[in-house]
Amino acid sequence: MPPTFKFTREEILNAAFCLVREKGWNFLTTRAIAERLGSSARPIYSFFSSIDDLEEALVKMSVDLLFEHMIRERTGDPWIDHGIGYVIFAREEKYLFRGSNNEKNIKHFKAYGEKIWNALTRSLDQYPPFKGLSEEQVYKIQATRWLLAHGLAFQVSNPPPDVWDEDTIMTMIQEGSHALYEGLKIQFSLEEKGKNPD
Repeated sequence: MPPTFKFTREEILNAAFCLVREKGWNFLTTRAIAERLGSSARPIYSFFSSIDDLEEALVKMSVDLLFEHMIRERTGDPWIDHGIGYVIFAREEKYLFRGSNNEKNIKHFKAYGEKIWNALTRSLDQYPPFKGLSEEQVYKIQATRWLLAHGLAFQVSNPPPDVWDEDTIMTMIQEGSHALYEGLKIQFSLEEKGKNPD
């Protein structure tokens, strides 16, 4: 008869998630999780085939939390709020952000991140500034702004103390997003004129 464990898969995941949030991905070991649970490592391997399997589940939890940050209303402009939320997540959850983007976990971050990208894109289907733009143009605007947000997110996840407060992040995302949007709109207009010379 197989042994009965007093811990559930969710309890093990939550213990591992708290460990990573508090100390960083480098501290994630089955021994550290077991110590936090007051157990041996045996229950962990009854739910996860390997530490890699556990890490993938933790990346998914990280991306779910990232999504919550991105859909939180801050300015009333959902597209701007998505960018602000991405960067604030990196500042508030630096270990989750950097660990999810490390060489080992980036494939999982991209896979789960694509799902939230699609969900956020669908949420902007009726977004007024994107009206009249082609799907390809909207994608270019979104992808370019993501590069801005992603770069800033890495910067704020490992800053000198007190450099990046929330107001500074909001201002940079708002101003940077508007500059990219207006610049790309001009580029699209020039491209259309080039295709249809008078």
